[in-house]
Parts: sequence; C-alpha cells; structure tokens
Amino acid sequence: MNMEIVPQVLSGMAWVLYGSLFEWYWHKEWMHKPRVPREAFRGHTLVHHQIYKVGESYVFEETGHPQHILLKPYALPAIVLVHLPILFLINYLIPHTFWGGLIAISGYFVVYEYCHWHMHVPRGHRIEKFRWFKYLAKHHELHHRYFQKNFCVLFPLADLVFGTLITEESLAKQKAAREAALAAGKLTTPTLASPTSRQEQRRNARKLRQMQKTQGLIEEFSTYRVKNNSKRRFRKDARLQKELVSASKDRE
Repeated sequence: MNMEIVPQVLSGMAWVLYGSLFEWYWHKEWMHKPRVPREAFRGHTLVHHQIYKVGESYVFEETGHPQHILLKPYALPAIVLVHLPILFLINYLIPHTFWGGLIAISGYFVVYEYCHWHMHVPRGHRIEKFRWFKYLAKHHELHHRYFQKNFCVLFPLADLVFGTLITEESLAKQKAAREAALAAGKLTTPTLASPTSRQEQRRNARKLRQMQKTQGLIEEFSTYRVKNNSKRRFRKDARLQKELVSASKDRE
C-alpha cells in the first residue's frame, strides 16, 4: 500500500510545481496577448482588468454577485482533458502516479479560483486572515498595477524563476536607487540600440505590430465602442460590448 501512496504523493507535488509554470505561461502568453483563442485575452485583459483596476475598483465591495472574476465553466474540464494524455503516459512509465497528478491539477485550479475570488471580493472569510493569503493578495494587486509582472495568482514560483516577481519592497528599493542615482548625477536617459541584424529588425517590427494591435483593442473596448468594419466582427464584438457595459453599470 505504501508503495502506491508514495509515488502518488510525489506525483502530486511535482504537478503542483508544474501548475505554477503552466499558470505563468498561460497568463502571460494568452491572457495578456491577443492569441487564439482570443477569448482568453478578451475576457482577462479587456474585461477583468478594465473592471477591477488599481485603487478602489480593485475589490468588489458592493452587494450582489460580481462578474468576470472566475474563469469560464469549461476551463477546468478543458485543462484536465489537455493533460490526460500526459498523465496516462507518465503513469505508464512510472506506475501509481495518475491519481496524484489528476488530484493535484484539479486541486490547483479550485484553490486558484477560490483565492482569486476572495482577493477581489473580500468578505472577512477565515482565509483572508492568513499571512500567506495576504502576501498573495498584495502580489496579485501589484499585477493589476503592472500587467507584465506577477503573473502567478496562487503559487508565484514561476514569477521568481523567470524574473517577473515584484514586491512593494523591491519597488521601494528601485525607487530609492533611482533617486540616489539622480541626486549623484549618474542617471542618464537610456537610448535604444540600433538593430544589428535583419533578424532583430524583423523581431522588433513584429513586437511593434503586436503592441499596436493590442493597444487598439484595449482602447476600443475600454471606451465601450465597437467599430463596425464587418458584420461578422460587429456581431462578435457587440456581445463583448454588452458584457462590458453591463458590468460597468453594476459597478456604478
């Protein structure tokens, strides 16, 4: 019996570590970039971040049911379905690891949703009193201030590994260092280095096009306007338009 439990536990621990990497990558590359499926970017960057901004609007303090905090109902089944072949393959190579991995994946998602909900809808629940939750809540609040930092909501290991982790302390140190450099006259205006190869030029041009495309979408939806360039696009965007307007009215 112990020979079966130990690999299941170790499998669960490994999948939790992987969960941080998966959360970071999906959040950074799909929820903040207009890639297929576009629903991830639209639902998160264009809706969630536009409703729950920095300051008083970050938390939902009114009565009623807040919208656009939890992921879509099909998110968990989709994540499990995508990872099932990997779970079966690992279990074939290393027996007695399937259920530990499946429980870890499902548990990570449920705890993620639960914590994310209480970060935006504080109601004095017991979990909000724990120090680790307060740290994660501040960690996520900083993400709403700096979109390209603190991508992990539940387990910020990947933020630490990939250099996207920031804290109030690190921001204070950066500010103090900058002020000291300004006072000493050591800080100069940074200049952009000229691309040294065609590959770098193409890469920079591709990044610029993506930034321009993203900025256009953000401006369009944050002002609740839809450009009727085509009937097909109008029907798709009008649906999101209604969600944004409805959510905005609920907050007012």
